[in-house]
Amino acid sequence: MILKAIAKRWAGSKLEEETAHTQALVRRLETAQAEANRRVNAKMAEYSRQIKAHQEQRNKELKQYLDFMNGQLEITGTYLNELAEFQSFTFVCIDSWMHLDLCNQEINIVNKKLNAIYSTTSLIDAYINELNKQTQRQVRHVWREFTSAREIGVTTDFIEATKRSIERSSKNSNDEFNNELNRLKSHRSLLLKEAATLKDEKKAVHDNKVSVKERHEANKKTLALKYGSCIEYWNVIAKKFESYYAFEMTQNDYANYWFKNLKEGGTLQEIIKVIGTSTDIIGCANEILTELNEEFQLCKQRIKVAHESSNFETLTRDKAERDRLYRMKKGAWEDKESLIEARTILNTRRDELRGYIDRIKPLHPDSAIESICEILRADREFNARSAFGFNTKNQKCEHWEKKNKRIENAATN
Repeated sequence: MILKAIAKRWAGSKLEEETAHTQALVRRLETAQAEANRRVNAKMAEYSRQIKAHQEQRNKELKQYLDFMNGQLEITGTYLNELAEFQSFTFVCIDSWMHLDLCNQEINIVNKKLNAIYSTTSLIDAYINELNKQTQRQVRHVWREFTSAREIGVTTDFIEATKRSIERSSKNSNDEFNNELNRLKSHRSLLLKEAATLKDEKKAVHDNKVSVKERHEANKKTLALKYGSCIEYWNVIAKKFESYYAFEMTQNDYANYWFKNLKEGGTLQEIIKVIGTSTDIIGCANEILTELNEEFQLCKQRIKVAHESSNFETLTRDKAERDRLYRMKKGAWEDKESLIEARTILNTRRDELRGYIDRIKPLHPDSAIESICEILRADREFNARSAFGFNTKNQKCEHWEKKNKRIENAATN
């Protein structure tokens, strides 16, 4: 009975201990669960706050973007009317240029005809002079004088017949000679008359060319004014796209520092320049990280050698140096990563802004001019300046490239 009572009492106390332990464990679990729930709720609240803030920021950015694009569309709509007028007037200018070019071609053809006539008349003059110098004429003249001045001592029927035959033959030959001269002179006279007619025709074409040229010059001036107006409109549109991110800060300190020091706050051209500088800065940061890593590895090697050789004389100092270099290396790595992130932001903005510019390039007035030039250049060489009064940016670059190439070739030869 006593053992049973002891066992019962022991079992009861043990049960109480287990119950108390279980209850304590339950309370801890409940506390942990409550804490976990609190953390989850706090995290959910934080996530909700962040998502809400992100959404508000995104809505703000979207509204700014829509307002910006609506402003651009309004400007672009006005510009498209200007561009349509410009493109229509290019055909007016081309028409007057074609009439002027036709006059020049007609004058060139007349000049070629006149040159051919003058060349032929010069040749005829040379033939006439050469015929007049023929010795045969002089010989016949001497023979006639000789035969008329000197009487033949013996006269027979045969001699008289021979004499008459020679005189007749000489007269016929002289007549043929004179006929040839007269034919050449007659042909020369006809050619000179034709030349006089061509000169009158040339004068008429030239007089017409003067009025055509005046009209074309007036058209070129009008087209140049419309071209300048279109360029101004297009530059305004392009500048707004290029300045879309101007003075807009980021989450990266380096990027913000670079933007803050820019005169226009980060236009496309400024971003391109900063990207070139950032590449050099990242290169320097990478060199610093490499040097620190080399020093860190050397310090680790000294510590390893100290353990292997049981020479701990400089171990404490080496460990302190290792920890210092580790912190510096970590800071340099974080610095390099932050610089790379800043450059990535710059590259993203650059590519986005370039995309905007690429989309509006077909609206540039140069595109209309260059497409027309491409058509007119298919058959022969075409001078855009003579037709329109100006060259596009690409045409100017091509002109200077060809000029520099000619200079280089001349210097080489």
